[in-house]
Amino acid sequence: MKMIKKMLLATVVAGLLATSSPVKANLVLLDFEDMSDLTSVGESYASDGIHFNNAISLTAGFSLNEFDFPPSSGDVAIGDDLGPIEIRFDNLTQDISANFTYGSQLTFFAYDSTSSLIGTYVHPSLNNYGLTEQISLSFTGVSSLMIAGEWDGSFIMDDFGFDSAAPAPAPVPEPTAMLLVGTGLVGLVRSMKRKRNDKRPQK
Repeated sequence: MKMIKKMLLATVVAGLLATSSPVKANLVLLDFEDMSDLTSVGESYASDGIHFNNAISLTAGFSLNEFDFPPSSGDVAIGDDLGPIEIRFDNLTQDISANFTYGSQLTFFAYDSTSSLIGTYVHPSLNNYGLTEQISLSFTGVSSLMIAGEWDGSFIMDDFGFDSAAPAPAPVPEPTAMLLVGTGLVGLVRSMKRKRNDKRPQK
């Protein structure tokens, strides 16, 4: 009898889980290869839930000195333009990383959805000319990010990635899931009634 109850309860739980709304991981990686040279990034990636300010595309062999500032992949990277790069996300974000080449120390400022400062990260190295370095940030719940060098045009960024864990739309319960829940509940009630009847004294 105990085994039957456990099986029925497991069926009910499985049915309820099948109708629950999961969290959808939304992993995004931008390599900027679709950007034309010297183009303001702005809303170019709005469809990916990300918006830029003070960022411009730079192409190796044209506007970008690839010997001192090599892109980490392809020919295009983005650089700071007339101020720190500001990035705004449509959904709260975590696991932010990118590859950087920089001529001055970099500072990262992360903000939540109320524009309150979550934290600051100051990268210890002063420059890495001719190289590219991945920098990963441990902040969670990030709504916007600011990346600042010590002067305009002091760094480039490539292969920018982040995880925007947006809740998936609540699914409509499938008929099979509802049937599992209903069958499990009916079976559980019948099992409990049968057990009570077995305990009554026989006439």
